Amino acid sequence: MALSTKEIQTLVGEVHRVLRPGGTFLYTACHNRDAYYDTGAAHGDDIFEHGGFAVHFFPRDLVSMPADGWTLDEVHTFDAEDVPCHLWRFTQPL
Repeated sequence: MALSTKEIQTLVGEVHRVLRPGGTFLYTACHNRDAYYDTGAAHGDDIFEHGGFAVHFFPRDLVSMPADGWTLDEVHTFDAEDVPCHLWRFTQPL
């Protein structure tokens, strides 16, 4: 996911617009404590490219920046099982 912070804000706002009342937005993103963070080709805005794949690594302040009208219900960190990646998991009910 090589979206800029501004694009992420726009995307979350659009999900908020189309999600039914009572719905929940659940998503994952790469953690900025991942081993690949700050390595490879830097594209700015915490985006780094490895092997032709660019990733936006989320710092805690970006995790805490839900769109208007959201409640940040749960935030968990975990390691992916099939790839060497440290991730955030977010749950935001509407």
